[in-house]
Amino acid sequence: MKDLMRAIQNGSFKAAVFDIDGTLIDSMPIWEDLDAEFLKTQGIELSEQEKQELNATMWTMTVDEGIRYLKETYALSLPEEVIRKALDDVIEHFYVCEVPAKPGMRELVEALHDAGVPMALATVGAPAHETAALKRLGLLDYFESMFDCNSLGTTKRDAVIYETAAKALLGSGFEPARVVEDVLHALTAAKQAGFTTVAVEDDASAKDKDAIRAAADYYIHQ
Repeated sequence: MKDLMRAIQNGSFKAAVFDIDGTLIDSMPIWEDLDAEFLKTQGIELSEQEKQELNATMWTMTVDEGIRYLKETYALSLPEEVIRKALDDVIEHFYVCEVPAKPGMRELVEALHDAGVPMALATVGAPAHETAALKRLGLLDYFESMFDCNSLGTTKRDAVIYETAAKALLGSGFEPARVVEDVLHALTAAKQAGFTTVAVEDDASAKDKDAIRAAADYYIHQ
């Protein structure tokens, strides 16, 4: 974190694009059990190994992709909109009332703000829930805009969302922008597109820790 703060102070940061889940807020634990708990309500019990495999599969998907995957893989008779509502109710309460900020993120965001660095949000999650969480935590007003993968028709397996957010902040181009993320596939996509990357350590990505460190220009320990 010290190297990162020095880089901010010396003016090398011109814009920053932040992920939300697992980066700004400590929300990943709810996602690890959410799908398995929902399947249990439908009479489908998963073993611990099956839960881990499901989590690994869902990890890189958007919300829409995940719902379709659950419906098709487990032959659910429920319409997609009913599945979405059941999952959404649990998630909404957590984001609106419970989810905390990740340690050190407030200090980082405030340092960037004080240095005059414009910031945007780039998420694969549900913007309404995340907006509510960031507002409750006093972080939302630091960001100029929010972009989400579903609206852009993309995923974080490529860098379209980061490029879109950075261009919105900088007017044109994106080379001076920094991407702040917690998961390997997103950091890799941003890095391959030419962004400087800042990795935020998260327990949910522990298995990828070495690869994440290799893909990151800066690494924030938690």
